[in-house]
Amino acid sequence: MRKIILSLALLSSLTTQAQLQNWEVVPPVNPVTTLSGSFAELRRNHFHGGLDFRTGGAENKPIYAIGDGYVSRITISARSYGKLAYVTHPNGYTTLYAHLNGFVPKLDSIIKAKQYEKRSYEIDILLSPTEYPVAKGEQFAISGNTGSSGGPHLHFEVRRTDDNSLQNPLKLNKYFKIQDNKNPKILGVKLYGLNGGLINNQSEMRINTFMTKKKVKTLQNGTNINAWGEIGFSVKANDYMTGTGFTHTPRALKLYVDNKLISDIYIDNIKFSDCRALNSLIDYQQYAKNREFFMKSFRDQNNPLNIYGEAYNEGKVNINEERDYQVKYVVIDDFGHSDSISFTIHGVKAEIKPVEHDCNNFLAAGECHFFDKKNFLMYFPANATYADFEPNYEEIPTTKYYSSIFQIGEYDMPLHSFCDISLKVERDSSIKDKKKLFIAKLSKNNLIGGSAGGKYVDGFLVGKTNTFGKFAVAVDNTKPIITPVHTKGLKSYPVLVFKIADGLSGIARYDGYIDDEWVLFEHDAKTRTIRYRMDPKRVKQNQNHKFKLVVTDFCGNSSSYEKNIYW
Repeated sequence: MRKIILSLALLSSLTTQAQLQNWEVVPPVNPVTTLSGSFAELRRNHFHGGLDFRTGGAENKPIYAIGDGYVSRITISARSYGKLAYVTHPNGYTTLYAHLNGFVPKLDSIIKAKQYEKRSYEIDILLSPTEYPVAKGEQFAISGNTGSSGGPHLHFEVRRTDDNSLQNPLKLNKYFKIQDNKNPKILGVKLYGLNGGLINNQSEMRINTFMTKKKVKTLQNGTNINAWGEIGFSVKANDYMTGTGFTHTPRALKLYVDNKLISDIYIDNIKFSDCRALNSLIDYQQYAKNREFFMKSFRDQNNPLNIYGEAYNEGKVNINEERDYQVKYVVIDDFGHSDSISFTIHGVKAEIKPVEHDCNNFLAAGECHFFDKKNFLMYFPANATYADFEPNYEEIPTTKYYSSIFQIGEYDMPLHSFCDISLKVERDSSIKDKKKLFIAKLSKNNLIGGSAGGKYVDGFLVGKTNTFGKFAVAVDNTKPIITPVHTKGLKSYPVLVFKIADGLSGIARYDGYIDDEWVLFEHDAKTRTIRYRMDPKRVKQNQNHKFKLVVTDFCGNSSSYEKNIYW
């Protein structure tokens, strides 16, 4: 172990990196059965960053370091990854283990000390190479269901340490031994008229696939495609794996026109900061409308993903001859299994009308913009949008909120990064405490559906958003709701359990006290539940105690619950 510690101390100076598939590892769980999630699956607003190892529907399974290294970072959140550990290895890779229930006692004591020091369940701490080294195959955690997990499992990732890019863990399948003998399936294709191009005199056309009696995949019966101008394509496809009913995403997408490779996509090496750019790979409008993932074979001009191989015209085809064009899509999974579909596009001349833009509202992708409409300001960083767009702005007077209702963009338009927004506050003289104001995200029916935060500055409320839609200034004078679930019989079940909720600005913090001493409640946001397991090192047994819980929202409203408890 001393040799491991000495070598780990040199990690920060290492610049070489071994090929991932040549790394000799052990599985992070034992036994490995099947996966409930695969690498770079298409998910809501992000790529799935790794593999989801199933744990038989049970929690508290041992979690092992797949190779020598050290626990370099711990993050704990009520959402997202839940309890998450990073292990940095000397070969240039870092592995992540998420949705954990907890850690082995020595590591757990380090983490809890930090939580009590910060008086917060949610923490993000860095550890030095010598603080908690681990050997290959050493247990350091237990599996769970924390954060945004939908059931007990281990979420496992491999990243390059230098640039935090996500790597495909199935390159290590020599040691995981996941089996797969199922082919992916192409379920549909979609065509787009770009820059005025037309498909059957329309701007786009969605078509399901169809299997003939001779087991040949084609487009649905009767489909006839006439096109003219610049055309883009997308495909809807699922991958399947042996032993599980979960669906996944194919690894590679290839598009040929007249036997020429037009688009070559291989989904790997995605920087973690670019995971949200999934919304540029997919047809985001189709997803927003029908929750269907169609993967575009053409690339938006401000798409940051490094998944596109060398191909002609970035996946776009110019139909400019009155002839037949032969199109073929091929999708391939991690194990080399594939599916394909071929169809014909008839080049039929049509009148292409030039696309006109409102120069006063047109915003170019890849550039910073201050969108200033006197009562509404939105700042777009250079990476905010994937394509040029017109924001479709509208100010709607109302007496329901403390500002007009401001609509910017559409609900089916993606943003890559957060943008600053400022809303002019009306009737602010009637609001004594400006901290009670927040920027409400509104539904299409103008109902509050979320918060963009907000700080009062010179008559404006300033916040941040990574979605388009409707916004208005609202006031939150409502206290959070505390619902006791388990506060009695602590000798037989020594856990205090509460439900907490806030439907406006959202919960900012929660603080529990026993005999006036702060105690650590764990928060599960998906069930709105907080729990404190009675700790005999902090709370004396076999006596009465004074308990107090305080829950505070982002506008400073607080609720408290007090009770004498016996443990």
